[in-house]
Amino acid sequence: MVGILIATHGDFAAGLLNAVELILGKQEKVETIGLRHGDGFEEFGDKVRTALESLDDGDGVLVFVDILGGTPSNTIFKCLEDKKFKAFAGVSMPMVVQAVTMREGVTADELYESVLEVASEPPILLHEMYEEMKAGEVEEDDI
Repeated sequence: MVGILIATHGDFAAGLLNAVELILGKQEKVETIGLRHGDGFEEFGDKVRTALESLDDGDGVLVFVDILGGTPSNTIFKCLEDKKFKAFAGVSMPMVVQAVTMREGVTADELYESVLEVASEPPILLHEMYEEMKAGEVEEDDI
């Protein structure tokens, strides 16, 4: 099973996993790391490297970070020097749901491609959908 690491600023990673587990139940081989005030780059990097090692049982690891250019993404860049894995910046709940539901029996590369499809979807504009429903252009069954 492909391991999943979510590394973000603050409690965002833990909150995201909590929301996913509310829907899908407790998840194995998923770890979260939150960057806290006062955490040094090396300290955070040590946590990330430890998590990457513990999550990889030979099937690989897929990594999610919140924002490109922040300490979590910069740390992941640094870790890529030593270890090969796939990583996304701009994590969203649909991406994590896709990852945890599709990771059994697939390679890390296949899981990456599956999550990439979800990540590439444009946002759903609920206010426009609502207006289309009011105008009769979209049926509730189409949602």
